Amino acid sequence: MIKPVQFILFCKIYRTQLMQNINSYIQLEQELTAKEREEMIAFSDHFLQFIIKQHDSEVPDNLTNQLQLFIQVHWQQATGPFLNKFRAIFEQSTLRLLFDQKHPQIEPLFMFLSNSMVSLMQQYYVSLDQSSEHTALDVSSLEQMDEILIRASSAEELPSILEELKAIFQFKRCIFYVYIPWKNEFKGMFGDQLEIVQNIKGKLTADFPIFSLKQPLYLREPHPYIEDEMIEKFNLSSMIFIPVADENQLYGWLELDQKGEFFPYSQMQLDTLALVGKRLGLLLSRKPTTSHLEKHSELNDKEHSVIYLIAEGYSNKEIASILFLSEFTVRDYVQRLLSKLQAKNRTHLVSEAFKRGIL
Repeated sequence: MIKPVQFILFCKIYRTQLMQNINSYIQLEQELTAKEREEMIAFSDHFLQFIIKQHDSEVPDNLTNQLQLFIQVHWQQATGPFLNKFRAIFEQSTLRLLFDQKHPQIEPLFMFLSNSMVSLMQQYYVSLDQSSEHTALDVSSLEQMDEILIRASSAEELPSILEELKAIFQFKRCIFYVYIPWKNEFKGMFGDQLEIVQNIKGKLTADFPIFSLKQPLYLREPHPYIEDEMIEKFNLSSMIFIPVADENQLYGWLELDQKGEFFPYSQMQLDTLALVGKRLGLLLSRKPTTSHLEKHSELNDKEHSVIYLIAEGYSNKEIASILFLSEFTVRDYVQRLLSKLQAKNRTHLVSEAFKRGIL
């Protein structure tokens, strides 16, 4: 029997050829619609990236726990029939590649893959059973959050609400990442170590699958889904991610943790936090008050452009180049914005702009 690292390296070396085979087999599946083919290709690519990423962290003796994590991340997309079809295509594609390459370890590599696929299916059905068994909620904590949200008048109060959420659910850290739909990006907005948080941003790609979640996710260990730089900066260990959404509108995600300390979780806790995420989404969906709208109208087009670019992390010199202004003019705009939004610095300015619905 081969070791996991051997299979991981095989996937890493032959990733391109493997995806070509997978794509070919998917196109041969006549019963799949065009959309289902696209979903299967994307799912296969995510799975392959997931396997390859295991090589960047400590390679475990088996991949069972990691496969459970993969299922958690892709729960919305995965169904029994979908996974069975995926398994058949992935195994066929791998076997074809092994024979084409005249690989010396055809049988052990294929057996390892087959066992991993069995484990993947088992993890799916275990998760399915758990989701149907656990219906209890932490009613007391949920009622406390409801009282806070009822008192809240607008998204402007989100930072203080997150502080209260942190206390109610007994977490040491809570970070809010905002979703930017027109760029399909995420960006850190509120939380501990604010300047570091607001420098975190990225595209919603397979490299950041946790930022594509539509349900809560518990990570026992941050590898391999969290970048090493973030793990080091925030001293990350176990964490929980919660999507913040209202109906079909995604606003962002909450990240909750104990500042480097491992902690277990319960399904009741995740289900309760999922409802909190929906309630926060409802809060963010509220229209700004008239007074806020009047304040926003005081910003002219250039000021709006400057504040958007500041939020993206551009310097005054870079903003001047983009907007065809002098650096001195940009500096004046920044000072004017700080005054209008009563902000102390650029970081505070971005925070205020988001709270007031400008960003």
